[in-house]
Amino acid sequence: MNRESAEGHEIGKFAYRELYYFCLQYHEYKREIDRIANSFGNSDYNAIRGGDKHISDPTAAKALKIALLESKCELIEQTALATDPYIYQALLKNVTTGVSYEQMKACDVEILCGRRQFYEKRKLFFFLLNLKKEGNAQAYKTC
Repeated sequence: MNRESAEGHEIGKFAYRELYYFCLQYHEYKREIDRIANSFGNSDYNAIRGGDKHISDPTAAKALKIALLESKCELIEQTALATDPYIYQALLKNVTTGVSYEQMKACDVEILCGRRQFYEKRKLFFFLLNLKKEGNAQAYKTC
């Protein structure tokens, strides 16, 4: 079984890589949300284009940027939760930092399944994330 399939749930090699690197940006998204939310005055987010006119509204621009970043984080978090609520936090740590099952076990992180089951869930996570990013999440139920 290759990295991109889990019991018939297959995604392409390049789709997998895109999703993998998308998840690794999770903590960058969180830091950027904090940076934007805690910035004052003029910022890089002070302009919104509206047709031919340049509309300057720093508050709206910040809110839009924060909403976009939060939606990316929520997509990753909700997909991990939908994959398996019992190992949600360990799965989230794995896909957002690259910390392996073995490394988490060595650090006494509680994972309520074995190594093989964990990596099957991880593969399922990427399958579901691919569906959600493509807008087909309703086509698959994880019950």
